Amino acid sequence: MSTVMEFDFVSFNSRQHALFFHQILESNGYKTKVISTPKGVSLGCGLSLSFPSIITPYIIDIYKKSNVPVMGFYSIRRVGNSNQLSRIPIY
Repeated sequence: MSTVMEFDFVSFNSRQHALFFHQILESNGYKTKVISTPKGVSLGCGLSLSFPSIITPYIIDIYKKSNVPVMGFYSIRRVGNSNQLSRIPIY
């Protein structure tokens, strides 16, 4: 049986932006992980922040207030060695 893992992440243009946004989120009580940007998102600095999908609307709200530049928000579903990647629209 294949392992299924689902999470959302945000990718950045620079490592400084990734680490700064990570600090902003932690100061607002949201736990995120600094990860290597998953394959399929070839843009950016190579660092992303991952978090559970359930808190994505709150992360996007903080992003809109912070003015930290991002490459985009994404959702990923890993089944075994296969990734299903989709971009999360931000309105």
